[in-house]
Amino acid sequence: MTNSIDHSTESAKTVPCPQCGKSFTCSLSPACWCATRVVPAEVKDHLAERYKTCVCSTCLDELIAKAGSGESA
Repeated sequence: MTNSIDHSTESAKTVPCPQCGKSFTCSLSPACWCATRVVPAEVKDHLAERYKTCVCSTCLDELIAKAGSGESA
C-alpha cells in the first residue's frame, strides 16, 4: 500500500481508516498485515486517487472482493 504515514520509524502506529473511520494498526513495514493481500491494480489506483494513507483490513478486503466480482470499487 502506498501512504503518507512516516515510514522513518519501524514501530506500528494506530491510524484511522480514511474510508470508514475505524482505527487500525499499520506496521509501516513489508511485514504489515496488508502485505498478505493480493491487491489488484484497479484497487491500488482507486486508493491512490482518493486517499493519502492506507485503509483498514475490512475496507481493503471489501475493495478486493468487489474487484474480484467485477464490481467497480
